[in-house]
Amino acid sequence: MNPIDFSQIPLRDIHLPGPVSWWPPAVGWWILALLVIAGCVVAWVHYRRHARERAALRTLRSALKALDDGGEPARCLQQVSLVMRRFAMSIADAATPVAGLTGERWLAFLDSRWDRDAFSSGAGRALAVAPYLPAERVMYADVQELGSLCVQWISTQRPGD
Repeated sequence: MNPIDFSQIPLRDIHLPGPVSWWPPAVGWWILALLVIAGCVVAWVHYRRHARERAALRTLRSALKALDDGGEPARCLQQVSLVMRRFAMSIADAATPVAGLTGERWLAFLDSRWDRDAFSSGAGRALAVAPYLPAERVMYADVQELGSLCVQWISTQRPGD
């Protein structure tokens, strides 16, 4: 056997492949990007959907805090009534004319939006009559109880229900 002289064989050096390009990304990165975008869209829709509820609760709580800080009960009651009316108009469907509801019909509408009758036969009755009472006849405890009821009501509402 003859020994092989490798220096005489025409071999070339090993060529390494070029660096891996960052574009186009692998399928997993596309899926991750779509999930991130979908998550952002869901978060934005959820945030926008509950923006009116947060604003109404913030306004309602600030009115009740002003009452606790020595504000007039009659003024606070007017604020509560205004917040409830505006919030109800923002969540009601187009077929329900909330702006024109007064008295018992207004209280019945509020009760129809949840499974309690606290407005028609409970502390919520003050919402229909108290804003029109003289300031000296509006009691602090009644306003506090009504405010608590209204916070509960707003917290349970969803647009279009």
